[in-house]
Amino acid sequence: MPGTTGRTGGVDVMAGADGRTATTTTTPPSPGPPPALWRQRNFAALWSAHTVSQFGTQLSFFVLPVLALTTVGATPGQVGLVSAAETLPFLLIGLPAGALLDQWDRRRVMVVADAGRAVALGVVPLGHALGVLSVPLLCAVAFVTGLFTVFFDIADQAFLPAVVGRHQVADANSRLEFSRSAADLAGPGLSGLLLQWAAAPLILLADAASYLVSALLLGAIRPPRPPAGPVPAPAAREPMRTRIAEGLRFVFRHRALRSLVLASALANLAGFGGALSALLPAFALRDLGLSPGRLGLALTVGNACALLGALFTARLAGVFGVGRVLLAARCLPGLGVLLLATAGPGRAVPTLAVAAGLLACGSTAYNIVQVSLRQAVTPAALQARMNASVRFVIWGALPLGAAAGGLLGSAVGPRAALWTVAAVSLLSVLPPLLTREVRALRDFPGAEVG
Repeated sequence: MPGTTGRTGGVDVMAGADGRTATTTTTPPSPGPPPALWRQRNFAALWSAHTVSQFGTQLSFFVLPVLALTTVGATPGQVGLVSAAETLPFLLIGLPAGALLDQWDRRRVMVVADAGRAVALGVVPLGHALGVLSVPLLCAVAFVTGLFTVFFDIADQAFLPAVVGRHQVADANSRLEFSRSAADLAGPGLSGLLLQWAAAPLILLADAASYLVSALLLGAIRPPRPPAGPVPAPAAREPMRTRIAEGLRFVFRHRALRSLVLASALANLAGFGGALSALLPAFALRDLGLSPGRLGLALTVGNACALLGALFTARLAGVFGVGRVLLAARCLPGLGVLLLATAGPGRAVPTLAVAAGLLACGSTAYNIVQVSLRQAVTPAALQARMNASVRFVIWGALPLGAAAGGLLGSAVGPRAALWTVAAVSLLSVLPPLLTREVRALRDFPGAEVG
C-alpha cells in the first residue's frame, strides 16, 4: 500500500534451504543480554526519525490527492498518474539501487534521501505561489520524491539489523510498525483539520520539515562495528549485473518466498499506493459528497485498528502460528474494499471507518510478520539486494495499480472499479494458501549468518 509508508512492503519467509551455504565464524561469547531497545541510543534515534517521517508522510499521502482534485481539477485518471509517478522509480532503478546499497553507507544514503525528499516537496508550495501548479508538475515532484524513497526504503530495512542485532529485529519492527500505525491513525484527521485552515500546498511544508528532522536524527546514529572475521571479496569487483542476479536468485529460489512475493504484488495492485490511491479520494469527495475533514475523520477512526495489529500480531503468531496469521492478515484488506464499495452518502463515514479498519489491521499485521521474516533469513551481505529484488516486484505493482485504478475509475466510475479492486485483493491470498511452506509455518525462522 501506499501505506502506507508507509506505504506497503514485500514479504519473506523461512522456506527451507535455498541451496546457499552460510559461512559461520567463531566469535567471543556475549557478555550478557543486550539492553532494552528504548535504552539503546541508536535505536532511539532511528525510531524517532522513523516516527517523525511517518507523520509527515501521512500529511502528503492525504493532501496530494485532495490538492490534485480541488486545486488543479484533476480527474481520477490524472490522480492515478500522480500516484503512479511516485512508485514508478521502483520499477526503473529498484534492482541496481539494491546492488549499490550493499556497498554504500546505508545511514548516509538515508540522510541524503530525506534531504532530497524535503527539497522536492518544497517545490509544490513554490509552484502554487508562482501560479504554475499543474498535474505535470505534481507528477514530476512525485517522481523525484519516489527516486529518493527507493534508496531510503531499501537502505532502511537493510540498516535495522545493524542497529539492534538480529535477535531484536522482530521486537524493533513491532515498535517501528506501532509508530507507523499511530501516524496512520492521526494523519488523516490532522490533515483534514489542517485543510480547513490552510491551503493544501502550505501543508506540504510540514512534510518537508519532517524529512529534515528525520535526516538530523539519522545523522546522530553510530551503529556498532561488526565482529572481526574473514573479510569477503569486495562486491565492487563483481559486475552489477552479477550482483543483481544474485539477489534475484536468492529471492526466487525460495518456493514459499515466491508465493508471498506474488501475493504482495497482487495486494499492492489493489491497495493504498495502488488502485485505491486513485479511487478513494474521488469516490469519497465526489460520489459520497464528503468534505476532506469528514474523510479524514473516517480514516482516523478506522486506522485505530492498525494499533491492534501492531500490539497483538506477535502474540497471535505465537498462539496460532506465523502461517495462519499471514493468511488471515492477507484476507482482511480485501474484505475492507468490498465493504467500501457498498458505502452510500447516508452512511458514508461509518462504512469508510470500518473498511479502513479492516485494511489497516490486516496490512499492519502482515507487515510486522513479513518484514521480520525477510530480515531473519537473509545474510547481512545480501540484505539490500534481497530488499531491492522483493520490492522491484511488489512496489513495481504500485504504479501499475494506480494507473489502472485511475483509468478504470474514469471509464466505469469509482464504485464499479472498487468491486474489481476488491476481487484482486482477495485473490492475493491464493498463492500462500496453496503453498504448504507458508500455510504450515509455525514459528519465525532462525537467523541466517552471512
